[in-house]
Amino acid sequence: MTDLPPEDEQVLLVVHKHWASLLREAALTLIPGFIILGILFLFSGLPLTLADTSVHAIIVLLIPFCFLTLWTILAIQWTNYYLDMFVVTDRRIFYTTQINFTERTTAQWHLHDVNHVQVHFSGLFESFFKYGSLVIEGREEDTSAKIEGVPDPEYVAAVILKQGDQYGQLKETARKQRELLHFFSHEVKGHLAKSKAAFASIVEGDYGPLPSPLDSMAHAALDDSQKGVDTVMSMLDNSDSASGAMHFDKKLFDLSTTTRRVADEFRERVQKKGLTFLLSIDNSCVVEGDEQKFEQHVLRNLLENALRYTPAGHIEVTLERSASGIRLSVADTGIGISEKDMGKLFTEGGHGEHSKETNTESTGYGLFVAKQVVEGTGGRIWASSSGPSAGSNFFVEFPSASI
Repeated sequence: MTDLPPEDEQVLLVVHKHWASLLREAALTLIPGFIILGILFLFSGLPLTLADTSVHAIIVLLIPFCFLTLWTILAIQWTNYYLDMFVVTDRRIFYTTQINFTERTTAQWHLHDVNHVQVHFSGLFESFFKYGSLVIEGREEDTSAKIEGVPDPEYVAAVILKQGDQYGQLKETARKQRELLHFFSHEVKGHLAKSKAAFASIVEGDYGPLPSPLDSMAHAALDDSQKGVDTVMSMLDNSDSASGAMHFDKKLFDLSTTTRRVADEFRERVQKKGLTFLLSIDNSCVVEGDEQKFEQHVLRNLLENALRYTPAGHIEVTLERSASGIRLSVADTGIGISEKDMGKLFTEGGHGEHSKETNTESTGYGLFVAKQVVEGTGGRIWASSSGPSAGSNFFVEFPSASI
C-alpha cells in the first residue's frame, strides 16, 4: 500500500531496451540460422541419384521452412525490443515484457520493498555499448528479478536507490507526524473531557439550581465541549484510516438496541426543530463489528447530518433484517444532494457546494471516516438523492452475523 493516491504518482524514468541488445540477440539467431541454410543449399546443389530424390525433396522443403523460422524469431525479438518497458515512479517500479506476439506480463515492486539493486555487465560487448542487467532484490526471500538490456544501468540503479531512500524518509516523517497528532489530540481530548464533565455537573444541578441565563450558558458550553471531543475523536480515527492503521474491536452486538438508544437521544432535538421523527426498527439485528466506532462515526454522524440539513419535513430511520443481511437507512426531506456533490461524498475532506453555508462546523471528514468504519467491518455504505431540495437517503448494509 502507498500513502498517496495513484493520481499523485510521478514518473521519473521510462527505459526501453538498448538497441545493441537487439543487435546481439539478432546476431545469435542469424549466425546459426545462416549456417544451417548454407548447409541445406550445399546439399541441395549436389548431383543426385535416383535414390537421393526423396532426400533432395525434403532438403528443398526445409529451406523455406528455415527462412520462415528465422523470420518468426526475428519478429518476436523485434516485438520484445520495441514493447519491453521499464518504468520508475516516485513510489513503484514497473517492468513490462512481451512474451510473444499476443501475450505480455507486467511485474511491479513498491520502492519500500526493494532491498538492493545490482548492476551486471556480461562481457566486453555490453561494457562497450554501456548497457547491462539490473537485479532487483526484495526484502523478502525469492523476490529477486533480473532485467536485461538496460541502457546506462548504473544511473537507473542510482535513481531507484535514491528514490527508495527518499520514500523511506517520507514514510518516517509521516509516521512521526501521526504520532505527534495523536499526542496533541489525546492531550486536547483530555482537557475537553474534563471541561465536559464539569459543565455536565453544573447542568445536572450538582452545584445547586442555576438562574436562566447561566443555565443556558452551561448547556451551550456542554454542547460545545461534546462537539470538541467528537471533533478530536474524528481527527484521530481519520488519521488512522488514512494511514490504513484503524483498529476495530470486532464483536457481536445488537444493532437494534444501539439504534433505538441513539434515536431516543436525538428525538427531542428533532422534535424541537419542528421535524417529524419516524422509526421502524426490526428486533434482533445482530451484526459483528466495532459498536463504539459504528455508533460514533456512522449512526450519530448520519443522524446529525440529517438534522442539520433538513429545515422542514421529517427524518426517517429504518432498520430491517432480511435473508441477505441487515440494512440501516436514514432518510430525510432536506436540501438533497446534487449529482456533482454526490461524487464528493465519502471522500477525504469532501464538501458539498453549499454544505459550509448550512453547517459551518463541517470538517468534510465525517462520511469519509464513516466509510472506513463500515467497510472495515465488512459492510458497505452509499447514498441516493433525486437532487437539490429533494431530500436524501443514506444506506448502510451488513451481512447477518451468526449467533
